[in-house]
Amino acid sequence: MGTAVSGQAVLLFGFPAIVGVVAGYVSGGRLGGLLATRLRALWLVWLAGAAQVAEYAVDRLDGRAGQVLRSALLATVFVTVLAWLLANVRGRSRVLKSAALTALGGGLLNGMAIAFNGRMPYSRTAAAAAGIPPGQETAKNIAAGRGSRLAFLGDVIPVPPLHAVISVGDILITLGAAAVIATAMHQPTPPHTTEARHGSNDQRTAPDDGAVHPGHLRPAALHHRSPRMDGG
Repeated sequence: MGTAVSGQAVLLFGFPAIVGVVAGYVSGGRLGGLLATRLRALWLVWLAGAAQVAEYAVDRLDGRAGQVLRSALLATVFVTVLAWLLANVRGRSRVLKSAALTALGGGLLNGMAIAFNGRMPYSRTAAAAAGIPPGQETAKNIAAGRGSRLAFLGDVIPVPPLHAVISVGDILITLGAAAVIATAMHQPTPPHTTEARHGSNDQRTAPDDGAVHPGHLRPAALHHRSPRMDGG
């Protein structure tokens, strides 16, 4: 399933980024809006990533203890991602919230399939159609069998060009992530620094209005001399 994992990575990360940016430009957005979007609580993303790495570390732990530990780590990933999404959709537009919830819904569907089976079940038929030798296992994938539960939520959709099999949840994650990127490109961007600099230069070079500002000594103009001084 090594090729399947790399194919899924392209679909879940590369494809949403490309489609999202293209859709954002077509709909009138700009990349500056995406770059100007402020993200909150990024430490939750790092925590979710650490839990994900730990899942691979305990992959070879067999028995009930291994399944419980993997389930706990999986729950940690989803709880932290959910908390991060909730922290960042606050105050955003309704469209962006809907896109984020779509991606979250896809993640929850994947999580249910993994939680009930210990790993993500994949269809042997779909794997064969995608050119993947059936029966392979990875840290997160296992071939579906008679004892598999919610197998229809597993990786059952073949993607032959990428030699990968994906799930309904993967599709929702991909579409939701692309929509988030496209929507964020419509966020207002702050004034450009060069414009602010030009504005300050204009203020410094503004004509003298004759007023004496605090902290500045203004030499007396010749036409302000008193008659006594003119008369010598």
